[in-house]
Amino acid sequence: MAAKSNLEIVVTAKNLASAGLAAASGDVERFDGAMQGLDRNIQRASTVAMGALTGIGVASLKAGIDFESSFAGIRKTVNGTEEDFEMLAAGMRNMSKEIPVNVNELNRIGEAAGQLGIKTENILDFTETMAQLGVATNLSSEEAATALARLANITGMSQTDFDNLGSSIVALGNNFATTEAEIVEMGLRLAGAGATIGMSESQILGFATALTSVGINAEAGGTAFSKLMIGISAEVENGGDKLEDFARIAGMSADTFVQKWQTDPAAALVSFVQGLGDVEGQGQSTIAMMEELGITEIRMRDALLRSAGAADMMTEAMSLSNEAWVENTALTKEAETRFETTASQLQLLRNEANDAAITIGQGMAPHLRTVVGLADNAFEAFGKLDQSTQGAVLAATGLTAAMGKL
Repeated sequence: MAAKSNLEIVVTAKNLASAGLAAASGDVERFDGAMQGLDRNIQRASTVAMGALTGIGVASLKAGIDFESSFAGIRKTVNGTEEDFEMLAAGMRNMSKEIPVNVNELNRIGEAAGQLGIKTENILDFTETMAQLGVATNLSSEEAATALARLANITGMSQTDFDNLGSSIVALGNNFATTEAEIVEMGLRLAGAGATIGMSESQILGFATALTSVGINAEAGGTAFSKLMIGISAEVENGGDKLEDFARIAGMSADTFVQKWQTDPAAALVSFVQGLGDVEGQGQSTIAMMEELGITEIRMRDALLRSAGAADMMTEAMSLSNEAWVENTALTKEAETRFETTASQLQLLRNEANDAAITIGQGMAPHLRTVVGLADNAFEAFGKLDQSTQGAVLAATGLTAAMGKL
């Protein structure tokens, strides 16, 4: 074969070079396309990341603002130093990590505590007890706070005994045909008279439990038994004409009844109620007996007739209430059982996240205040300009269109 001419060699080389350049160009184009796609992905990722960061910032700022607003209630009702408020704020936030209740709800309980006269040093313990009652019973935290603080004020109970009180309530609610809310409502009605004759808080709650367990409502039953307690107490103190009758129904001599009433009024009252229930069995009329005692009001008669067969329950309820008060574990155990539920664990998780958001939000708040202050100064300065200048400024900054859309 004849050797290729120089021209043919050049042409062949040129064609190979052109093919190589074309292939290289395609590679470059594909590379460029890939880089553009990467750039778009980076931009989208940046947008998503910035959006997420913005969302976190807004949520954190809101969490911080919400906490500040709810804690302002504590500042309003509690007399304390700035150190006291720092202690309370930290205590409420830490409590929300242990109890599945939102920290702002805890702050509202603390606000109620201040209104109800709970001392600053007792507010955290009081709040914890009421929050546990809100989780473990059919009482809401704020209902429990109001009712039990008032009961303590009526009876003169120490503010360090609210957890004992809560334990009695839970134990009674778990073991008798009544609810914690009914026990507390009746107990509040009986508290004044009960404390006057010398009953303890646990006895008052036990007595309230027995009454509500036989269907006696707080309004009627509480009033009736309060009058009965005060009436018997007056007879005992003054040696009244009806003292012999009260003692006889209770199965005692007048002197024994007086001694019993002075040393253990709850037991003396139960003896009277039990004796009243035995009247019919002795061939006498309960109604006639009550008339002799001057008990003629219909609601009082009805309450006594209903309770007449519940004397044993009164003794049992007061005994259980006393035991629960001393042991002081019933409320904690009940609350811990509720805390283990999935719903409670999820709430604790939300509380942890919310606490972190509060920290971030509190860090952002001063900067927001600065921005608001600058904006306020700018708007104030703008407002001092004449209308033509304001129009020129708006036109120059393009705000006219934006305000039109707004």
